[in-house]
Amino acid sequence: MKYIIDTDPGIDDAIAICLAIKNHLDVIGFTLATGNVKKESSKENLKVILDTLSSTAKMYEGKNINPSNGFAHFAHGEDGLGNNFFPKSNREFEKISAEDFIIESANTYQNDLTVVCLGPLTNLASAYKTDPSIANKISEVVIMGASYDETAPSTYKEFNFNVDVESTKVVLNAPFRKIKMVTHEVGALSFIEKDYMDSLYASTDKVTNFVYKIAKKYIEFSKEHNNIIGLSTPDPTTIASILDPSIVSFMPCTVKTDDNSFDVSKTDNSNIYVSTNFDLEKFRQLFKNTFKLKEQQTKKVMINGKEIEIVTKLSDTDMDYDLPSNLENTADLSKVIESTMRINMGDINE
Repeated sequence: MKYIIDTDPGIDDAIAICLAIKNHLDVIGFTLATGNVKKESSKENLKVILDTLSSTAKMYEGKNINPSNGFAHFAHGEDGLGNNFFPKSNREFEKISAEDFIIESANTYQNDLTVVCLGPLTNLASAYKTDPSIANKISEVVIMGASYDETAPSTYKEFNFNVDVESTKVVLNAPFRKIKMVTHEVGALSFIEKDYMDSLYASTDKVTNFVYKIAKKYIEFSKEHNNIIGLSTPDPTTIASILDPSIVSFMPCTVKTDDNSFDVSKTDNSNIYVSTNFDLEKFRQLFKNTFKLKEQQTKKVMINGKEIEIVTKLSDTDMDYDLPSNLENTADLSKVIESTMRINMGDINE
C-alpha cells in the first residue's frame, strides 16, 4: 500500500511523521494543509522534519488555506515546533499542487493508495471537487478528526473538522470507499508518560532527540488542556492505527453534517468508521520501540594526551558508564566525567 500524508505540522504531526517514516510506511509524498500554524510556518516545519529524517519524500503545497485562520500556537508554540526555531531548510516543494498530486496518485495507484489526513481536510476536499472519480480509486482515507463520546452532554468541537467546516462536509459526504476517523477522545487517551519523554534527553539518535525537543511544549499543553501528565498523541495514534491495526478498533457510523457541528452515531452499514476501543499499552510499546535510547555506545576521547575509551550504556530510563581503569588521578576522572556529559549532549561525535 502507498500512502500520502496530508499534514499541518504541528508538534504531534511532526512526531506522527517521524513514527511513520521510522517504521517504513511507504509514503510517496506529503501534502501541506494549514491549521495548527500559518502556512509559511507549516512549510518550514515540514522541511525541517524531513531533513531530520533524511527522507527523500516529496512535498506538495495546497492551493487553498483554511478559511478560519484559527491557529493553535497555544499548543504548538509560535513556530509550530515548540518554540525551537530550527534553522531554515533549503529543501523545495514540488511545482504541482497538493490537490493535483492526490488526483495523479489516485489514478496511478488505483486500489493501492491510502490518504492519511492529520490536519484540516482542505486538500482532499479540493481534489475531490476537481475530480470526483478519485473517491472510487483511493482504497482508504484515514483521518485524525471528529469527536465521539456517548456519555458527553454535547459534541466536542474537534479542531481539524472545525477549522475548515465546508471541506469536512465535502469529504464526509463523498462516496469514498472507506473513511476511518481517529477521534479527539482516543487522541486524548493515548499519551506517553512524562518520565519516559524526559528520559529521551540523553538519546544520541537524531530523530529521537528531535522528538524530545519539540515534545516539551506539547507536554505543557497536554497538562493544561487534557489534565494529562505526559505527551498527548492524537496524530501519532492515527499513524499507529495503520502500522498496527490491532491498536485502534473502529465501528461503522453516520456523521450528521447539516450544521456546523458533526454528530457521530452508530449504524450497521456505512463507508465511515469511527474509533472506539484503544489499546494504550500496545501503542506505548510501538512508540517506545521507535523512539528510544541506544543500548550502548563507545566513544574515544583524549585526556592529557592519552586516548580514553568511554562506554555509555543506555536503557529506557537509566544511564551508566563503564569508566576506564587506567586513570592516574582525580583530575583525569573529572575530565572523563565532563567528556561523558558532552557525549550525551551530542557535543562529542564518533
